[in-house]
Order: sequence, then C-alpha cells, then structure tokens
Amino acid sequence: MINNKKFQSALLTIIVLLIGVIILGGCKTEKIEPNPVDSTNTQAETNDNQTTDKIIIVTGEYAPFTTENMAGYGVFTQIVEAVLTESGLESEVKFYPWARASEMVEKGEAWAAFPYGYITEMAQVYDYSESIIQSPHKFYYLKSNQKLALEGADFSKISDFGSYTFGGANDYWYGNKTTLENSGVKVEWANDVDALLKMLHAGRIDFLIEDYQVADEAIARLFPEDTDAFATLPNTASQHDYYLIISKVYPNSQIYREKFNAALQMLKNNGTIDRILIENGLESNHSEGF
Repeated sequence: MINNKKFQSALLTIIVLLIGVIILGGCKTEKIEPNPVDSTNTQAETNDNQTTDKIIIVTGEYAPFTTENMAGYGVFTQIVEAVLTESGLESEVKFYPWARASEMVEKGEAWAAFPYGYITEMAQVYDYSESIIQSPHKFYYLKSNQKLALEGADFSKISDFGSYTFGGANDYWYGNKTTLENSGVKVEWANDVDALLKMLHAGRIDFLIEDYQVADEAIARLFPEDTDAFATLPNTASQHDYYLIISKVYPNSQIYREKFNAALQMLKNNGTIDRILIENGLESNHSEGF
C-alpha cells in the first residue's frame, strides 16, 4: 500500500510537471509572434533608404533665380532641373540658408548648390560645373546721392569709389570683407541683398553690387512706393557667370559632374535654356565657360 501510494504520488508529480512545461511552452510561442507594427516600420525604413539614392542639391532665396515663393521655384532652379532630367540623374532640391547650403556641399551632405559665381578661394573647397547662365551685375546707389552720380559715371571697379562706403555679402565674386578692407575700401557687411538694399535706402552705405534682375525684384518687393529712389551707374560691375558649386567628397561626385556638364551643353545647343529664360521673362544670355 505504501509503495502504491508513493507510486501514485510520483505519477501525480510527473503529470503536474508536464502540464507546467506545456503551459510555459505556449507562453514562449506567444511572445515571438510577429508584431505588425514592427513590419510597417521595417518597410518605412526600406523606403527611406530608397529615397537616399536621389542626389541632394541645395539652394537658397535669390529671386527671381531661385525662390520658394515662385512657380517652378525660380528660373535657375528650372534650368538645373531640366539639365538633371536630361542627364538621367534623379535628384531632390532643398532650400536652406546660404551658409548652411555651402556647408552641406563642403561636408558631402549635398552634392551641389546653386547659383554661385566663380571665386578662386572657393575653388579650393568646391568643384564647379560649367557656367550655366550669365547676367550682368551693376552698381546700385541712391539718386539723392548726386555727388556719387557725378563722380561715379566712370567708375568700373570697387577700388574706384575711394571714400564711398561699399555694402557687401558673403560668397560673392568680389571677395570677402577682410580682403576688401585690406585693399583700403570702406565696407559694411550684411547677410543678403535684402539687408543690403535696406542699408542703402537708410543711408548706411553708398553703393552695392548686385545682379540687376535680383536687385530690381528685391527693390520692387521691399520698396514698392519708392522704387524710383534707386539707380545704377553706367558701367557694369561684372558680366557674371553662374555655376553649381559641387562637393569634392560626395559619393560619385565627379561622375555626376560629367553627366551634368554634358547634359547642360546639350540644352544650350538645342535652345532649351534660352526658352526657359524667355518663358520667365528674362533675357536669353548664357555663357560658354569660365
């Protein structure tokens, strides 16, 4: 009897243990079932990786050439996108402040930025595309400054202006503030053309240099009731070429540059660039190189 009871007790213990193992096994199976939310996240990550295959190109506000506030984002943006389409390169254009845009290209976070003039110092940091379009930069002053109007009739370069105060900004062909000051020019500095025109209108500077299409757009926008207050001197400051600045460290950068330049020349030859300029009310005028 005792042995039978012991046997029954042992058998009961074994059954209990088996039931416990089955229950625990079921719990583990339930924990590793796929989570539908995780599957969605994995798909989203795959899509994000696919978008990174597009070439990143950056720009800023420089109406009417490039701006978020116009249809087609400005004429220069339209030209760049037409060239990229012709070249077969998939791209995405993003707008940033100018300082951030050039920094992104330098670090390889973006392939290129536009529009920029050719500056020797910048060519040490960036590669350049072929020239895309050309447009004159003029000397702007206030009509009320009759002394400058008379004396400046023959001025053709910044050093001609003597004691007059020049207003400048970064990344322009005429160089940086320190270089100009070291050459004896009186200089005030600002972030962009809007700020420079406000300084000119307020009498803080005597003259500035800007693309006439950019300056005229900004004057009409900033001073709609006082556009006649501004004037330009007879001589052109620069017949200015516009380029892409291109990253030296962006993956496959030189391959993209060659494809872009080849497509650019094709669109110059077949009249596409002239057509885009004319459709945007601008003069047909593109350059063939540096």
